[in-house]
Amino acid sequence: MRLRERFETSEEETRIHQRSKWISNCMSVLELGKPITKQEYIRGKWEEDSDKFVVCSRDAAREILQNYGPPLLPILILSIPNDEVGRRQLERYCRELIRRIKQGPPLHVFYYSKAANNHNPELMPAEQTMQQCEGGKGPVLNILNIPMDPLEEDWMSELEGFNLVPKICEEAKERGIDLSSLLAAIKVNLFATPAAMSLDHIDKHRFITRLKLWSGYKFWNVACKRDRKTLEEVAKSGEYSGKRFTIFLEAGCELIQPSGTLHSVLSHEENAITSCFMYWHPSMIQDILDQTLFEIHNPDITNDAHVSCFVQAIEIALDFWEDGEPGFPDIKEKRKAEETFQVSYHDGLVFKTHVQPDD
Repeated sequence: MRLRERFETSEEETRIHQRSKWISNCMSVLELGKPITKQEYIRGKWEEDSDKFVVCSRDAAREILQNYGPPLLPILILSIPNDEVGRRQLERYCRELIRRIKQGPPLHVFYYSKAANNHNPELMPAEQTMQQCEGGKGPVLNILNIPMDPLEEDWMSELEGFNLVPKICEEAKERGIDLSSLLAAIKVNLFATPAAMSLDHIDKHRFITRLKLWSGYKFWNVACKRDRKTLEEVAKSGEYSGKRFTIFLEAGCELIQPSGTLHSVLSHEENAITSCFMYWHPSMIQDILDQTLFEIHNPDITNDAHVSCFVQAIEIALDFWEDGEPGFPDIKEKRKAEETFQVSYHDGLVFKTHVQPDD
């Protein structure tokens, strides 16, 4: 109903008008995904391109990732019901983050009252912006890539394989290479008011994404198909015509999204504050190269800037592979990755380093 109201009361050329129409059509045919257990996932009790996702505890998610590598289905970690201590922790985190944002640098803000064809964010004073949206009553806006507190817990990066980016950055430091833009890109906070939405996109560089929702609600709409042919069709036509499902997220839960997942997002009812973490795994190097090249040729398929030091990071990852670090594919497969890397990334292709549109 609220989306319909937004559509009917907004001007036709605005972002909120056009997006409300799109997401309303999308949500009208969406169904909730079908949850399965950790045991069902491990036993392969699901079909490829299905509408299933795993629901489990954080310990169970840790077991899946540690023993079976990158996830093949979304993993939802639910919050503990009636957990008063957990609720106070969520509230405290939100208060402290908003205070830190207000005291920080100007924000890149996407206003939905702006023209739909204006893909550039507004650079706005942080305190003024946050005051506008207190209580979820202000304009519809989306704030991406807010720097995260470096001390925030990141349990997934402690798992073997999923610590690849920190290992790359440590090695870079020893070599005197600055990979700070990579570290900044993989840990960010997001802030969205009710009715803020993103259209279909994949996350850059084939990152696995983990989200922790601290406040609010989100409909996380996931395309069942994740193959390259599907993404090519979306890039060509601008539309995904296949089956999709939604996962409803509420404060306190976590979602781990497989790499290369086409998804759209709708924030609902309250201001949504999210921590967003991104990961590579050694087994993914060829896929990372292939998808990044695909993104360069089809920039609208992702909604964020590429990492400016991507080439240097991959060079170190290839060195790890050569040195026999655990988790990488057979050394025989490294030659193909090197050829992809040399031809695709050293032949003058330029990465986007500016702020990208959020659609």
